[in-house]
Amino acid sequence: MATLEKIRSKSVLLLVIIGAALLAFIIGDFFTSGRTFFGTGTTIAKVGDQKVDVQEFQRRVQEEAQQAQARGMKVDNAVLQQQVLNSMIAEKLFDQEIKDLGLVVTDQELTEMMVGKNSQYVDRMVQQDGMPDAATLHDMAYNPTKYGMQQAQAQQLQQYWVSLERNIERMLLQQKFQNLFAGTLVANDLDAKALYDDNAATAHIIYAKKDYSSLKDEDFEVSESDINSIYNDEKNRYVLSEPQRVVNYIAVNIVPSEADVLAGQKKVEDAIVALNSQPEIQGLSEMPEFVVERAKMSQTDVDKQARLKAALDSLSVGRATLVAKNGDDYSITKLLGKTQEVDRIKLDFLAVQGTKAQVDSLVNLLNSGASLDSVAASPLVAQSQKDMEVSLIDANYAPLKEVVADRPTGLYFTPDTIAEGGRIFRVSERTAPVTVYELANVSFTTEPSNATINELESSLQQYITTNKNSKEFIENAQEAGYTTFPAVVSASTPMVGNLNESHSAVAWAMDAKKGEVSPIFGDIQTGRFLAVALSDIYDGGYTPVRDSQIHTILETRARNDKKAAKLIADYQGKANDVAGYAKLMGAQVDTTTVNFGQYMVPGLGMNESAVLGKVANASKGALVGPMKANNSVIVFQVTEIDNEGRPFNVEESSIRYAQQRGAARMMNVLDRILIGNQKVKNNMNTFYK
Repeated sequence: MATLEKIRSKSVLLLVIIGAALLAFIIGDFFTSGRTFFGTGTTIAKVGDQKVDVQEFQRRVQEEAQQAQARGMKVDNAVLQQQVLNSMIAEKLFDQEIKDLGLVVTDQELTEMMVGKNSQYVDRMVQQDGMPDAATLHDMAYNPTKYGMQQAQAQQLQQYWVSLERNIERMLLQQKFQNLFAGTLVANDLDAKALYDDNAATAHIIYAKKDYSSLKDEDFEVSESDINSIYNDEKNRYVLSEPQRVVNYIAVNIVPSEADVLAGQKKVEDAIVALNSQPEIQGLSEMPEFVVERAKMSQTDVDKQARLKAALDSLSVGRATLVAKNGDDYSITKLLGKTQEVDRIKLDFLAVQGTKAQVDSLVNLLNSGASLDSVAASPLVAQSQKDMEVSLIDANYAPLKEVVADRPTGLYFTPDTIAEGGRIFRVSERTAPVTVYELANVSFTTEPSNATINELESSLQQYITTNKNSKEFIENAQEAGYTTFPAVVSASTPMVGNLNESHSAVAWAMDAKKGEVSPIFGDIQTGRFLAVALSDIYDGGYTPVRDSQIHTILETRARNDKKAAKLIADYQGKANDVAGYAKLMGAQVDTTTVNFGQYMVPGLGMNESAVLGKVANASKGALVGPMKANNSVIVFQVTEIDNEGRPFNVEESSIRYAQQRGAARMMNVLDRILIGNQKVKNNMNTFYK
């Protein structure tokens, strides 16, 4: 009772404590996962009214990662995430457009495309993944016991099939969508003729030019006002779709030191001695860093590898030698044995359903002279293949070798005694015995030692500790033996520069304050140590003129404008022909061809729209200039206009118009058209640091 009385007397204090604890919990959760409190919730990205849910996003990322892994591809997870997110945003916008237009793909249309009369495209897709055709893939996925498959394998195939169906349905919707516009975004006669004219006439010109680079930059002062004037005139070129962060980074590759390299060489030498002094590969039993792979190779395959052939020609059985060194990677081969064997055969093969008696009946039918193609058409045959080449020395085919090794050529047989289903084989061709080498292929890579790794990390840590702001980080790098590189990142940037596995540095930069220097990112798994300094933040609607790259470009343009003005004033009206101007310029008369539809003018450069316009309007023999070009002041004269191209054809030019400017062109940039001027809110860094 005394205890209860004490609790009652302290009830107000307890309520205050409990309330404070709850408030602390709520505030803590707000700051650690604020996306659930008036934040992003489960929305990983949003554009307009369209949202991408994080759970659906994670499922798609997992699917893509599994497919990449199945194909043996190594992908940066952050890059994969951003690719998937971009696709899902485009899909959301496209789906809304499709819904608004009332477009659908019927079950019959999808079936015809997947396994029906129009399945050739899907068949080619699945054949790249080792499947005979789409129908077989579907059958394996949903009738796994028929193929002796585990349920887990079947579930993977089912997921693949569902993903494939989804992609094909989207492709059909895109085709329908494009067909809607194919009849609207078309060329009329004037469009077709204009496109033809742009590419039909080729003007031959003689010209002389004076490059801006021939004048000293210091003689032409450029003010910030000059730069800002150009920037303001072209500001819309620098619109930002999302806030950006300007960083400078130092990347230190984790590679072996000179001492590590020498130690690695010693290990390889010791390994070869051990292999030569002990049987088989017992000499490497105490050297786990050496990876051994036993293999058999025929003389034919050995002859294709010059270094290996040279090594084996000089080796006796039981001996090892260094075959190749590529950087820090070593390849050693030990000859374990040398025999004469049949190395390959050709097989005819059928996978058959039905009873043992039905399988035997098909074998008898084939041995009686029936063609494989005719028997393969039987509903009992699930799969067939003719003249399948099999290596008898490949360990992967060891079970098959036991089945077919002693079988006579030309006779069909079944090795199976099971009650239901089976296999039918025929050895159609057997090669003559060849020399077969049994090898132990040993690989070794010199890795950076722990001492080297610690030294690299310690040195970089010392640098960022000493240089605590972005200005010092950049200015003192060279003296410390480092090089800094600039990069621009945003919420949609999966990596810093082109460095794989660097998204953690991007996430840091998006939360950092201007001038801050990051901790060290990376480890031996990523292959580098990375430090980043946040130099600037662009969170307005435009990339500011202070951006170093933009500022440099505009400064050069402003200076070139002044150089052009001076050169034109110096030369204007002081010669009567191109040769005269060439003499004034200290240049040579040159020739080139100009087509109004071209992107680059040979001898003059890229994007010379002013020159193209002047040439297009110049009459033969007229002297034009001096005029301002991108990189020089030029004077030219049209000497000939060649119209000997293909004659104008409305239908042909209309098709070309559709490809370059019509519906086909529209589909290539459809995602950007659908986004339009809507802002994409990317919350990736809220969910993934």
